[in-house]
Amino acid sequence: MNKKEKIEKLLKIARSQIGKPYKYGAYLEEKNNGEPAAFDCSSFIQFIFNEIGIELPRSSVLQAAASGQEISDKDLNILTAGDIIFYEGERGHYRHDLFPGRKLYIGHTAIFSGASKIIHACNSSIASGVVEQSIINLPKSYNIMLIKRFII
Repeated sequence: MNKKEKIEKLLKIARSQIGKPYKYGAYLEEKNNGEPAAFDCSSFIQFIFNEIGIELPRSSVLQAAASGQEISDKDLNILTAGDIIFYEGERGHYRHDLFPGRKLYIGHTAIFSGASKIIHACNSSIASGVVEQSIINLPKSYNIMLIKRFII
């Protein structure tokens, strides 16, 4: 499968999960009809990427530290569908030792789906569950901390 096909498959699978409920600490083993019954942000990312053959760790901070191409410029115009955006978020588990010389507060993660939109599992005053929404509609506390590309 080439890069374009992987991205198309990733987005198709991600969109097929829209509407699933959010559950903080959700694990992929909790299934309903063979699929995860609920997601938190990092279990959603882990599930979607696993479906296209890319294994990522369970937590958002470990996903941010995983091998992948870091997109140094946070300019959203250079993003490619399938890139993962890591946000400061409203809560999270922080591991400064994973990012020598930087303090990255990773508390939320989402898949860039193109056209300034993301697909993610969230629980905010704006949306809850797996949704596709404009980046503009995120809570103001969601500051972009890091962007990584795993489909190269």
